[in-house]
Amino acid sequence: MTTTLLDIEAIGLKGDGIARHEGERLHIPYVLPGERIRADIHAERADCVEVVNASAERTQPHCPHFGTCGGCALQHWAPAGVAGWKRQRILSALGFVGLDAPVGETLDAHGAGRRRVTLHIRQIDTEKQTKILAGFMRAKSHDLIDLDACPLLVPALAAAPDLAREAGMTLRTIAKPLDFQVTASEEGLDCDIRGAGPISEGLRQKLVAFAVAANLPRLTLHGERLVEARAPRIVFEDNPALSAFLPPGSFLQATARSEAMLSALALEGLAGAKHVADLFCGLGPSSLRLARKMKVAAFDSDKPAIDALQKSIRANPGGKPITAEARDLYRRPLFAPELKPFDAVLLDPPRQGAEAQVREIAKSRLGRVVYVSCDPESFARDAKLLVAAGLGLTKITPVDQFRHSPHVELVAEFRR
Repeated sequence: MTTTLLDIEAIGLKGDGIARHEGERLHIPYVLPGERIRADIHAERADCVEVVNASAERTQPHCPHFGTCGGCALQHWAPAGVAGWKRQRILSALGFVGLDAPVGETLDAHGAGRRRVTLHIRQIDTEKQTKILAGFMRAKSHDLIDLDACPLLVPALAAAPDLAREAGMTLRTIAKPLDFQVTASEEGLDCDIRGAGPISEGLRQKLVAFAVAANLPRLTLHGERLVEARAPRIVFEDNPALSAFLPPGSFLQATARSEAMLSALALEGLAGAKHVADLFCGLGPSSLRLARKMKVAAFDSDKPAIDALQKSIRANPGGKPITAEARDLYRRPLFAPELKPFDAVLLDPPRQGAEAQVREIAKSRLGRVVYVSCDPESFARDAKLLVAAGLGLTKITPVDQFRHSPHVELVAEFRR
């Protein structure tokens, strides 16, 4: 190990600072561009031991766990600096594939906080007692922080760490690492336990008793219902008259504000369309909103999510016709002839993007596409295919729902 002065040139994709030493590229957490630091160097990594010249954008972290917890990377960076960096991430990804497009300023979509959290559960056995820990992993480590609270979560999730520890204690006889996913719903905390594997009927009954005592609307094990006293729903922040049922353990935008903001931007980009295909629709928050103004056909490979959407359609009457179909859009995308009935498409794929579906859109005569992405690099790859097919990339809006993290969402509009 050596100690030396380093100048931070930039921030990498994971939120670490980048510096060079003796021709090598080093990654250093918790530093900012333009700073000079004193660092201990270990192989390709370095640890900051002193900030010699601090950036004007450096700010005081507000969580006592920052720096040890692996959940946040950027609490030490003022919001304006993070917003500009996330916008630049998108510009850099586009530039890498040779595209140039208007990218707006980053919109803050944190709102009231994250409404879903996954906590890790670990068991420590001694001669005297069994102790259950629940929380997040330490940064760059497999050790667990036994969490008391996380300031990024909505207030309704304040009980999540204690619930996780209770669930871990209930399952202590299996002595396995577990994950405990909790979603704040209108009916209460919807919980799913992962990692337990098959369990005995006796343990199943103990988990049911745990759920009843905690007044949980639903408890599932690997997505399988153990008890469901009330069907969990989310109510839309921007339209409280609309709601959507939650399938067990399904994908959900991290914040209610982001869901509303992404849907509003999508609706703006699709304004005037009469028949829209919502591809990778998930449990359908955008589909339900779009159907207030236009006919919608929704598709996703997640069968439980589609089942939940069909239930939500029945629970939200009115508006235009809306259908929901389970279909693997990676193995069986909507082919160009199948796209003929639609005058626009909304795409909201997982992090790997939607290359197979985009290639079919490129073969079609669709005049309008709105693409919601959580990964600038896969988006840029797909955008290049659409642009090459004659669809102009007219507008991109960055959206930040993962405060203090490197992640950024975007909504892009393409027009032929």
